[in-house]
Amino acid sequence: MVELSISKIVCDFAVLVVCAIPLLIFHEFVTPYKRGFYCDDESIRYPYRGSTVSRQMLIVVGILIPCALIIATEVFRAVLWEKKCVHQFKAYRCRQYNVHRLIVRLYVFIGYFFLGICFNQLLCDIAKYTIGRQRPHFMEVCKPNIGYNNCANDHKYITDYVCTGENKYWIHESQLSFYSGHSAFSFFAAWYTTFYLQARLYKPLYSRLVVPVIQFALFFGAFYVAYTRISKPAYTSLYTADWSSLDYKHHWSDVLVGSIVGSATGIIVALYVAELFDKREIPVKEIDENVCQFGLMEKQIVEAEEGKIGVTDRPVTAIRQIRANDPRGPSMIGTGSATDRPGTSNNIEKTNGLIDNNYKSELYLDPVLVVPINY
Repeated sequence: MVELSISKIVCDFAVLVVCAIPLLIFHEFVTPYKRGFYCDDESIRYPYRGSTVSRQMLIVVGILIPCALIIATEVFRAVLWEKKCVHQFKAYRCRQYNVHRLIVRLYVFIGYFFLGICFNQLLCDIAKYTIGRQRPHFMEVCKPNIGYNNCANDHKYITDYVCTGENKYWIHESQLSFYSGHSAFSFFAAWYTTFYLQARLYKPLYSRLVVPVIQFALFFGAFYVAYTRISKPAYTSLYTADWSSLDYKHHWSDVLVGSIVGSATGIIVALYVAELFDKREIPVKEIDENVCQFGLMEKQIVEAEEGKIGVTDRPVTAIRQIRANDPRGPSMIGTGSATDRPGTSNNIEKTNGLIDNNYKSELYLDPVLVVPINY
């Protein structure tokens, strides 16, 4: 029985709030760095267009889909996979109340997901506000008093300018091009959710294609969001597209860096912060078919001449070696690697069927996920 601490839970929420406070400060009180521009820079003279994927839509979908997949996965495991293996899992209690393991798991995995969102967005905001790179539609939104309509010197770098545009919010946003927050967020969500599904759904889910298809769909959505930040064709009919209407929110390098940073954050949070593959909770497969058939491993202890050999729970690939045609009878004597191969048939004939100091190797337990055998 694991006792849940109220103080630790409160501390977890406090940490999330502390991580979110800088985000609020950036968006409400910080002014982006005012960077100059070249008068003849065509990369910042594109027209302003609305977003194909709005920030509100991205937040709702990017949070809703991963959370829905996490909830569905944990409910599926608890209801279908683990109903005969309850005795193999930890039980939780908070004061005098029992807490179902499903609640604890959702708290852990969704909590780490939101913590990763804070990390990812904080990295993005620091870059945006300290670099202050202009978006491709900067000139149309800002309408600087110098260099907007005419240039005295085409290649002059202008720093002393004033934006005359009417929409102050658009002017503020037009200086936050590097790097793409949409790309970073979408790739973070895709990587974290992909690793989560890979760790928690370690057995085929009805079909071996279900999980890979879901994972591909996550990355398809991430790439789509990234592409829309660069350009969007306005489809006028089923077979034609009007490429004169473009949604330029970022330069291509902004999207590339955002995708890389978001991917790196998702991988680090999933593997090293949440440690998803250390929390797989794979039960032991028991011999009794009415007890637990959801596990991948059979629980057994084998005694050999050299002593007792036990089984641990850490999933690694292992091979057992069995002495072939030993005069004392077949016995398992230890573990070896896949390079330990038995002798050929010619060797067996030369020794009259007795193989001295050679062993035949075979996979121990499940070939996909097995356990090491310790002396």
